[in-house]
Amino acid sequence: MAGQAAFRADISGMTNAEPCVITTSAAHGYSTNQFVRITDINGSIPTLRGMDQINNKKFRIIKINATSFSLEDATTFEKINSTGFTPYVTGGFCNLVEPTYIYSGD
Repeated sequence: MAGQAAFRADISGMTNAEPCVITTSAAHGYSTNQFVRITDINGSIPTLRGMDQINNKKFRIIKINATSFSLEDATTFEKINSTGFTPYVTGGFCNLVEPTYIYSGD
């Protein structure tokens, strides 16, 4: 089977800063300039999780270390300023987003 399996990391922390920094509970395995989608942090399912403003959105990342990376806008590559966002409480996932390739048939 072609392609790469999706890779998901559990979120253990997020900063209200510029740039927004995500910390994962274990080594995330991501590299700078890859894209992730942040999921399952909105609302109160089953407890308040915070950071609703970035839930289910795609970001480019800048790797800081094995368990941390900062977020950039997926289109403009501007740093995400989360200083005015709802503070992070708990939970959520980072899901690696593989690039979409369009191949012309030969």
